[in-house]
Amino acid sequence: MLIGYGSKKLQKICNEKKAARKVLSQESASRIFRRLQDLEAFDSLAEIPFRAPPLLFHALTEDRSGEYAIKIHGLDRICFCPVGDFTTDADGKVNLATVKAVEITFVGNYHDYG
Repeated sequence: MLIGYGSKKLQKICNEKKAARKVLSQESASRIFRRLQDLEAFDSLAEIPFRAPPLLFHALTEDRSGEYAIKIHGLDRICFCPVGDFTTDADGKVNLATVKAVEITFVGNYHDYG
């Protein structure tokens, strides 16, 4: 799968250990590169096991509707959205088998338990 980045800052976090350590826990900073390799190894989003460890791939809702996430470690996630040519069904749901590229939109803990 092709991976793009929503900003230069996200690209730096995802590609440089020093930048990852500044925004993630030590454990997440060491695992993020492996998770990105895992994501890149799939040909489409449909190939990623849904809710299965260690990735825990899942669709997001509310203010992150239209995005998906995989687990890095603890509550840290890599959030991304489909880009490029992909299809949707009549209800507007993305056909995951047609998603061959994603754009990273967020890295970290998006959970709000306030």
